[in-house]
Amino acid sequence: MNWFIVVYFLVNGSWVDADKLNKEGWSPIIQPTYEVCINKINESNNRFKKIADYREIDLDIKFQCECRKNIDNPKEINCKDRNWFQNIYDKLFLIK
Repeated sequence: MNWFIVVYFLVNGSWVDADKLNKEGWSPIIQPTYEVCINKINESNNRFKKIADYREIDLDIKFQCECRKNIDNPKEINCKDRNWFQNIYDKLFLIK
């Protein structure tokens, strides 16, 4: 299990994993740590929000950090479930 940046697109009012839509170039990207993953999704979400605001369109893409099985190295584990305190901390201070 590893931390991955996962891309979601808004399709017919539902958020759908880009990998399930077979969008080329939008598959999950492995990250070394949770903190690196959070920093990168914050940057990406902010960038796409600015683009949507500039173009005056609805935001139809978002990035999230998810713990997923690493197909290339299935025995490596670098993520654990976040407890309730960590989830609250993440929402207050890390996830923007």
